[in-house]
Amino acid sequence: MKRIVAVHKVIAKSNGPLTPSATRIFKEILSEASQYIVIIAAANKFQVSGPWMDQCVVDVDRKTCSCRKWELTAMPCKHAVAALWNMSQNGIDVGVVEEWVDEVYWLDTWKKVYMNTVEPINGEDLWMPSACPTTITPPKHHKQIGRPRKKRKKSAVELANKISKKRKLTRTGGNCRL
Repeated sequence: MKRIVAVHKVIAKSNGPLTPSATRIFKEILSEASQYIVIIAAANKFQVSGPWMDQCVVDVDRKTCSCRKWELTAMPCKHAVAALWNMSQNGIDVGVVEEWVDEVYWLDTWKKVYMNTVEPINGEDLWMPSACPTTITPPKHHKQIGRPRKKRKKSAVELANKISKKRKLTRTGGNCRL
């Protein structure tokens, strides 16, 4: 209940299309994307080169990048953002870049998840007595006789393969060295 109330307070303070943590991460991606150079390869495929000699292929239709961050996080990587900016500069309508982020990170989705609340309940002293005639008791526990075992029980496979770390066979296997 406390966590739900805390999230409701954060939601009330939040503005923008994304959750606060997603907004913070996406701002870093946007700042890094400004350093990349984009070359159009096909209708919706781009070659994106960076200042550190890194180069990736972005497919906007499939929402994929060769760095795989877009597929793994469902948030466009710096290469994809650079490609989307290039598309908008060339007259292709891509909308707002935040719309390319998966719905998981949207503030509206977060609001829907935390829409329901947990109803508070009265203390145990105010509970109604049960009308059920049977009571369930825990099983009786008895302590085992004797000293507890210190070693674990070995499986049949371990007992069959009794070769020690020094690569010697046991007495049952003979006194030969391997």
